Amino acid sequence: MRTLIRTLRIPVKLDENTKNILVKTMEEYSKAAQMGFNYGLSNKTFSRIKIHHGIYKDFRKQSPLNSQLVINGKNKGVDVLLSQKKRIMRKKTSKKKKKKNKIMKLPQVKFNSIIPIRYDYRCSTIHLEQRYVSLATISKRVNLTFEIPKYYSKFIDWKFKSFELVYITKHFFIHFVVEKTVSSEFLKLPHSGMFIGIDRGMRHLAVSSQNQFYSGSRLRASKDKYFRLKRSLQKKGTQSAKSKLKDSSGREKRFQKDMNHCITKDIISKIPVNSTIILENLSYIRKTTKRRKKTRSSREFHSWAFYQFHMFLDYKAVEKNIEVVYVDPAYTSQECSSCGYILKSNRDGSNFLCKKCNFSLNADLNASHNIKSRMFDDNYLLQLARRAIRMVGGASVIIPNVVS
Repeated sequence: MRTLIRTLRIPVKLDENTKNILVKTMEEYSKAAQMGFNYGLSNKTFSRIKIHHGIYKDFRKQSPLNSQLVINGKNKGVDVLLSQKKRIMRKKTSKKKKKKNKIMKLPQVKFNSIIPIRYDYRCSTIHLEQRYVSLATISKRVNLTFEIPKYYSKFIDWKFKSFELVYITKHFFIHFVVEKTVSSEFLKLPHSGMFIGIDRGMRHLAVSSQNQFYSGSRLRASKDKYFRLKRSLQKKGTQSAKSKLKDSSGREKRFQKDMNHCITKDIISKIPVNSTIILENLSYIRKTTKRRKKTRSSREFHSWAFYQFHMFLDYKAVEKNIEVVYVDPAYTSQECSSCGYILKSNRDGSNFLCKKCNFSLNADLNASHNIKSRMFDDNYLLQLARRAIRMVGGASVIIPNVVS
C-alpha cells in the first residue's frame, strides 16, 4: 500500500478590510516563527517543548495572536531549525573528522515579514459543502469563500490532511494538502517487462529509450528572454523596475514548472503499470561539472531544474506503481550503446559516432540506451557491490547473479 499526497492551490475571495487583517496576522505569525527559531539557535536546542516554554508567555503578552497560532508559528520556526540541522548532518557524515556542537555552525535565518500560516482544527473550521473556511486572526474570525476548480474534482474523495493560507503577489490562496492510499491491485500484477532509460539535458529536457524527444528550445528561449529583461531592469534600479523584476522571476519559474509537469505527465501516460524508469543520479552534477563562467551554457546549466523534474516524475510514477531507479551517470554520453566502447570524441554535439564500430545515433538517444542498460550491466553491479563491501568494512555482501 502506498500513500499519495497532493497540494491543491485554491484562490479565495475576500474584501479589502479582511485582506488587511490577514496581512497583519501573517506579520505576527512571522514574528512567532522568528522568535522560536532565534530561541532554539541561541540556546542550542531543537526541542519544541523547551522552545515553547522559553518564548510562549512573553510572546503572548506582546502579540494579539491567539494561543494556537502562536504555537503553530513557533513550530514553523523549529521546523526551519531542524531542516538546517539535517543539512549540516548530511555534510558532517561526508567528512572523516566529525566535530561536535554543529549547532554553532547553523546560520541565522531572517524570516520574511509575511509567511504562510499553517492552520489546523484548533484555529480554523472548513465547510467544504458551503465552500468557505473560518480562520482565527489577530481580531475576530474571518470567513473566506472559495470555488474548487473542475480540475480538482478528481480529488474530491481524497482524505483532507491540513492546509496553509498563502499570500502571493497581492492575492490569497489556500493550499489544501490531501492524501489517498493507492490500491494494492497493481502490486499483485507481474512486472510489465518494460524498462525505459531517460536522458535529461538542456537541449532536450528529456529523451527516452523509446525514441521520445522532449525539446528544451522553448524553455531556453524563455530563459534568454528573461535574462535580458532582468539585466535591463537591474541597470535601471528604480522602484517600478524592481517590481517588474519580481514579477518576471515568478513568470519564469512558473513556465519552467509547467514544462516539467507536462513532460513528466506525458512520459508516465505512455508507460504501462508495473514498469521501471531508469534515470541518472545527478545529485552532485553541479559540483563535478566544470563550465566557463559568464557564458550562456553556464547560465543555463546552473538554472537547470533537473531535481524538480525527477520529483514530478517520482510522484506521478507512484500512481501506476512504476519504479524509478537511479544509476551512475559516468560516461553515459561517451559510451557506445552498441559495442560499449568509451571515448570522449565519440560525441560531437548532438551527434554520436563510435570510433570503433562506426555506430551512429543521436547523442541523447544513445545516452538513454546506456542509462537503460546500466541497470543490467554486470560490471556496474559488481562495482556497486565492491563499494558496499568497502562501506561495511569488508563484511560479506551478496552479489546478485543478473541475467540480461
